[in-house]
Amino acid sequence: MTSSASPRAGALVTVWKQHFHLATDGSGSYARGLALHRGGAVGQIHAAPGRLSAPVTAKKAAFKAAVSFPGLTDAPWRAVADRLAEVPAAVADLLAGRVSAAVADLLAERVPAVADGPARIGDLVAGLAPDGPGRPGDAGSRAPGISVVPKADEIRFSCTCPPGRAGRVCDHSAAVGHAVAAHLAGGASLLLTARGMRTRDLATLLRARMSDTVPGALPADVNGTVRADQTYSLWAHRPSRRPGAGAGTKDRNEAGAGAWTETGAGRGAGGGLDSVAPVTDALDDPPAPCPPARELAWMTEDAADRARALLAGAAAAGQPHDELADTVRILATPEGVNRIPEAVRATGHDEAALRTLMIGYRHGGPAGAHAALAPAPVPAAVLEQARDAVRASRALLLGGIDVVDGTLTDTTAGVQLRPGPDGRWFPFTSFGGEWRPAAGCSADPVETYRAARRARAARPTTH
Repeated sequence: MTSSASPRAGALVTVWKQHFHLATDGSGSYARGLALHRGGAVGQIHAAPGRLSAPVTAKKAAFKAAVSFPGLTDAPWRAVADRLAEVPAAVADLLAGRVSAAVADLLAERVPAVADGPARIGDLVAGLAPDGPGRPGDAGSRAPGISVVPKADEIRFSCTCPPGRAGRVCDHSAAVGHAVAAHLAGGASLLLTARGMRTRDLATLLRARMSDTVPGALPADVNGTVRADQTYSLWAHRPSRRPGAGAGTKDRNEAGAGAWTETGAGRGAGGGLDSVAPVTDALDDPPAPCPPARELAWMTEDAADRARALLAGAAAAGQPHDELADTVRILATPEGVNRIPEAVRATGHDEAALRTLMIGYRHGGPAGAHAALAPAPVPAAVLEQARDAVRASRALLLGGIDVVDGTLTDTTAGVQLRPGPDGRWFPFTSFGGEWRPAAGCSADPVETYRAARRARAARPTTH
């Protein structure tokens, strides 16, 4: 570690450094410890309730140094949870197991001490304990309140060197204090553990605090963007819906489920907790540059179909999901053909090429669309091995099977096999001087060749 602060967690780091500096009481070890830390003398920091320790190497000697302070009791942690509960972004991150910069900034505030009853929110900045009014200029040890950052007079130093054994701050324990500051720049988990509360335990406490509460709306950033991972975290930990709660909820779910099924999306939706109603059909178009409401409905339906396929195990591993495959997937829907002119402009492929990709998608999904565009690159040995297997499977040796531009091509039979990006072979047939995708893709080139021959036999004989 070479730095001791970060703008992303500045408040927490600043408060720790202030209290840590006061705890050294002006000792020259503060500066010498900083030099040791910056020189990489501090090893991995170990956190335990009431203690942060690390090995420190100085002048070819190894020492075990630590900073210690008392943990917090249940009442202060409830006050901290109350403060966190006021900030939806902090709730979302902590429930997902992340001690983000937003959480760290809140842990750098001061929470008023609460003797009895439900904890109230305050501000948790300075590492201060409930010991009455403070003196101006001595906030690090006297200001009222409770903080995750320990007070200066709570911090103790120890080390295996002679000064450290006497309980005095030494260069090595000071170096650990600076290393802690650097670690806090990336998150507060270390300090939480040392104060007696692991991250997952604080998340559990916060979840209990939010059990009957709907979090507020997530704020957007300067670009008007709301983070999807935070939105999902709040949704995943939403309060359970009690039977009978919310007038008319059951009726709305049942009515919505029927209408959604008629549109061909939301299949299997019912009146349960996670049923989906077609609210996008009733929405006005959002302002530019957002897509129209109907396009938002298409994207919602598509996302639901993908999720349903994944839950059912129907999605093949390794299938590509890039912009081209997504475009073709939308075009392959019943209403997608109306989007072809826009797709031509967006992709640079002409209409004929896009229609070929659509056929490939219908036969083999995203990988089939890619194979219709071009064969996936595979080693020459793979092509030769597949060619030999196909040759051996034929009863009559009429015509040859050649390796042509990364494909297996039987010109006499008018069929072609292309390797796809997902490890399968995709059949094509000759028609009108072009290669058209056919049904029957398989990981076995012999089966794919037979599917291609069947598809070619069913086509007209025009070349």
